[in-house]
Amino acid sequence: MDSEFIYRRSTVIAIWSLLMAGAAYLFVFEPGRSGFFPICLFRFFTGLTCPGCGSTRALHQILHGEFLTAFTLNPLLLISMPFMLFAFLRYTVIVMRGGVPRPNALPGPYIYALFVVVVSFWIFRNTPFYPFVS
Repeated sequence: MDSEFIYRRSTVIAIWSLLMAGAAYLFVFEPGRSGFFPICLFRFFTGLTCPGCGSTRALHQILHGEFLTAFTLNPLLLISMPFMLFAFLRYTVIVMRGGVPRPNALPGPYIYALFVVVVSFWIFRNTPFYPFVS
């Protein structure tokens, strides 16, 4: 086995281990009520929400099976999770089988479209219109 293969495989194992440890911590401790969770600096300094605001609380709700509550906390996270999970599972399978993953499988126009979606979500979640009314 070459060292690059061992490095990729150990990196995937380390990432999955950290994800599991983080999920266990997030399952036990509710953000905003117990445990240590960082604050959103964008919200702290501006009073506005960023695209990631509510993600930690939404992940806590997902781990407890409360998908509707998670959706109200951060809809973009809940919608994007299946795609992120698929991408990481695919990467994991390729690496564990000894393959070399492509550096970027997403064409440029899709990256720009994702950027537009995230920025649009960022803007619209700070408006007083449904469903972003807090």
